[in-house]
Amino acid sequence: MYVAQKQPKPPPGGACVHRTGQESPGRCGYGLVTMESLLKSVMVMLFAFIIPLENGVRSSPCAEIQVGATVVVLGSSVNASCLLREGCPLTEGRSFRVEWHLNGQVLAALPPANQSSRVFGVYVPSFSETMGYLTCCVRQETECQIVAGMEIRAGYPPSAPQNLTCLTNLTKPYTLTCKWEPGLETHLPTNYILHTERNSKTRTRPRVYQLPAGENVCTILRADFPLFSKMRISVTAQNALGLALSEPLFLDPMEAAKFDPPVIVDVQAEPYRYGCVKLWWKLSEQQMWVLNNLAVEVRFRMWESEAWTVEMKRIDMAGLGEALEQCGMQHGTEYQFQMRVRYGQGPWSEWGDSRTRSTLERAPNDKLNVWLKVLRAESETHISVQVFWKPSKNFRANGKNVSYHVFLLGLPDRGRQQIVCRTRELHCEATLPKGTKRVYITALNSAGESSRIAVPVYQLRVPPGLEPVSDINVCPVGNRSLQVTWTPPVSPVVTEYVAEWRPLLQTDPHFLSFQLLDRNETSILISAGIEPYRPYWISVYARSKDDISLPCTVQGYSLQKAPSAAPNLRVGDIHHTRAKLAWDEVPLEQRNGMIQSYALFYWDEGGRTQVVWVKPAERRVTLTKLSPMSMYKAFIMASTEGGSVNGTIVTFRTGTADAWSDMLTVVPASVGLVLLFILTTLACFTTLACFTKHERLKMRFWPMIPDPANSSIKTWTEADTLPDFPAFQNIKDIQDPTPVHLSWFSLLDVLEGRQEKSGDGVPTTDDTWLQGGDLVESLTGSTDLPGNCEQEPLRDMVPYATVVFASPYRGQARSPSPIYLRSDSTQPLLGEESPSPKPYQNFRFQEGGRERPQSDGGSSVFWEEFPLLSVLNVNDAHGEA
Repeated sequence: MYVAQKQPKPPPGGACVHRTGQESPGRCGYGLVTMESLLKSVMVMLFAFIIPLENGVRSSPCAEIQVGATVVVLGSSVNASCLLREGCPLTEGRSFRVEWHLNGQVLAALPPANQSSRVFGVYVPSFSETMGYLTCCVRQETECQIVAGMEIRAGYPPSAPQNLTCLTNLTKPYTLTCKWEPGLETHLPTNYILHTERNSKTRTRPRVYQLPAGENVCTILRADFPLFSKMRISVTAQNALGLALSEPLFLDPMEAAKFDPPVIVDVQAEPYRYGCVKLWWKLSEQQMWVLNNLAVEVRFRMWESEAWTVEMKRIDMAGLGEALEQCGMQHGTEYQFQMRVRYGQGPWSEWGDSRTRSTLERAPNDKLNVWLKVLRAESETHISVQVFWKPSKNFRANGKNVSYHVFLLGLPDRGRQQIVCRTRELHCEATLPKGTKRVYITALNSAGESSRIAVPVYQLRVPPGLEPVSDINVCPVGNRSLQVTWTPPVSPVVTEYVAEWRPLLQTDPHFLSFQLLDRNETSILISAGIEPYRPYWISVYARSKDDISLPCTVQGYSLQKAPSAAPNLRVGDIHHTRAKLAWDEVPLEQRNGMIQSYALFYWDEGGRTQVVWVKPAERRVTLTKLSPMSMYKAFIMASTEGGSVNGTIVTFRTGTADAWSDMLTVVPASVGLVLLFILTTLACFTTLACFTKHERLKMRFWPMIPDPANSSIKTWTEADTLPDFPAFQNIKDIQDPTPVHLSWFSLLDVLEGRQEKSGDGVPTTDDTWLQGGDLVESLTGSTDLPGNCEQEPLRDMVPYATVVFASPYRGQARSPSPIYLRSDSTQPLLGEESPSPKPYQNFRFQEGGRERPQSDGGSSVFWEEFPLLSVLNVNDAHGEA
C-alpha cells in the first residue's frame, strides 16, 4: 500500500510557494527541470496512490491492525485484520473473543482460519462515513478491552479545476493573479499546484507554485512572468486518492492587464460646432509609460438622464496627448462624460470620474404639440383659456433656460404682438378678448427664438355635424398603465382626437397631460406617471377643422385594493321598531379604487345577524322590523374590486312604543276592521236574501220557532178552554202555519163572582179551586214555593207558565190583567233560561181583575223574567196594561 509521507509546510499567509530548478527533484514532484520530467514524476505519484505498496500498520503490545488502505473512496469496501501477539496478558490462558468496532458500532467479525490462528479479520462492505475509527477489542465476560485501532478516511479523487483565468495588475507592485474553480467536494484535503511556462529564445523555463490546502487563488510577482510574451499556465489538483490537471491557458500578461481608470482633465464646447465637445484626458501616473495599442471608450448622457451613449476610439502613439472630439449631442444641453481604457484585447478598466459640460446653445427648432381649451367667460368682453404644450419628437430646445411666449398678433395698424403669457412651464392660463380666432406660441433661449406656431381658439359647444365620442372605457394594463378606448362619432368632419388626463387628487394644471391622436385612432395607452391605487380623470375630445366637441370623461384605476379606511357610521333617529343609520363618503385619497357597494351588518343580543346592501351612491339606510327596547350592534363594510374594509362597531338601543305610534298602528287597524265588518255584513245580508228565497235552505239554517207574540192564542174561543187541553190539533181556528204543541199550557178563567177571603183568612166557596193550595201544588210540585231554591229536582226543571184570566177573554168588555203562575217542567225551552230560576210566590186574585197580582220584587220583575210572554199582556178598555 501507499505510505503517507509528510508534506513540507507552506509559508504563512496563503501565498504560493515557488520552487526553482536547482532544488532536488524528489518530493511530490516539485522542482523538476523540464516539463517531460515533470510529467514522469506525476505518473509515478499517480501509480503510488492507486497501487498500494504495503499495508498500513497500527500496533500495540498486545495486537496490531492491518488494513488495505487508510484512505478509501467513499462507499467502497474495507478489509482489516487484527493480529494478537504472543504473550498478551489479555489472552494468555484466558477465554476471550475478538470484537470489531467502527465509530462505536459493533461489526460482525470474520472467524479465524483455524483454531490456533491468532488473526481475526473484519469486512466492511460499504464505508459510508467520511472519517471513521476502526478498533480491535478483546472481550472477557462483560468487559471489552481495546487492543489496537486505526483511523480511516473516505472521499473522492479531485476533479479537474475549471475556468482558469489570470489578470495582470500594472499598479506597483506588478503582479499576475490566477484563480480557478475547485470543482466537486472531495471530503479530503486537496492541494493545488500552479504551473507556468514561458518560451525564450534559448530554453523553456517552467515554474511550479504550491498552494495551501483549499486555496484556489495564486499571485505571482513581476519577476516570474514576462509582460509582452506568451505564457502557458495550468493547475493540478491533488489529494490522497489521486490528482487531476486543468486545461492549459495561453496568454500575454500585458493583454491580461487591467488598467487604472483614465482621468478626464477637461471638457470644452467647440466654437461654431453645435453639439460637439473636446475631451482632454490621461492615463494614471503608474501606467503612463504605455504608449500604443490602447483603446478608450467615452460615454455621455444628458444631465439627470439614465440612458448612456457609448463610443469607442483607438489611440496610437501620435494621438496619445491629443484631445478627443465627441459630437452628435443636442445644442445647449448639459452632459455628463466618463472614460475607460484597455490594452489590446485585454479587460476594460473601471469607468473614471465624471465631468460635466454644456454644448453651445442654438435657437429652438421644430414645432410644439399644443392643446388649448376655453374655460369660461370672464366677462362680456373676455374669455379665460388654458394652453398646454409639449415638445414633439423632433423638437430641440437647444438650450438650458428655455421660456415660452403665448401672444396675439396685433392688427397691421397697431404694430407689435401682444404677449398674453410668458413662462418656463409647459402650460399657462390666459385671458383673451372675445372673438379671438387664434393665438401664437414660440420657444426662446439665449441663442434665439423658434418659429411661431398658430393655435386656433375653439369654443366648447355642440357644433352642428360634430358629435362627441361615446362608449369611452378604461381598462388597467399591468399596474402602471391604462388602456382607454372609445367609439368615434359618425361625423366625417373629425380630423383628430385629444386625450387628456390628470390625477383626480390634483387640480393643478401642472399635473395635466395630453396627447393628440389621428382620426383613425380609437384607443390610447397611458403609462406616463400612472401609479397604482390612485384615481385618474380621463377625457377625450373630437376635433374638426373649425370646431371641437364636448368631452367624454371617465375615471379609472390601474390597480385597486381595499380602502384604507371605512366610513364612519352614525346613528340617527331611533324608534321602537326602526332605526336610521348614515355615513359619510370615503375620502377620495383613501378609497384605493372604485367603491362598488356598501354592506351594513347588524345583529341583536341573541346574535341573529342580518345584512343590508346599499348602492355606492346612497349613504343612508333605515333598519325596520326591529324589536322594541332591544340592544343592537352594527358596522359597515366598503368594497372595491381589490378588497373590502370593515368599519368600527356602533351600538344603539330601540325605544318603547309611544301613544302616537300606537295611534298610527291602531287607527289603520280599526279602520281595516270596520271595513271588514261592513263587507262581512253586506255579504251576510246578501246571503240571507239569497237564503230567504229558498225555503229549504231557510228552514235548514233558520227553523221555524213559535213566537208567542204572533201566536193564534188570541183567536181562541171559550169552548177552546175545555179541560181536555192541550189537544190543540182539534182546534180548527188556529192558523199557525207550523203549529207547535206545548208540553203544558193552560188557560184558566177566574170566576167573576168569587168572594174574597173572610176575615180569618178562610177562603170562600168561590175560590175553592185554590183551597189548600192544591192547584198550585199540582202545578209547581211543591207547596212551599218561595225560598225552595236548594231542592235538587228543581235544578233540572224549566219554568213553563199558565195564564189565568179573570173571565173569559172574549166575553168581557174590560179584560182583567192575566194572572201568571209558574209551572215546572223538565222539557227544555227554546230560549236557554238560567238553569236555576228564581223562586216565585203565589198571587191573590182580586175580584173583577181590578187588583193585579203583586210580587215581592214589583210588577216590573214579572215581565222581565218572561220576555216572550210579555206580549200576552192584554190592554183593558181604558188602555191600562
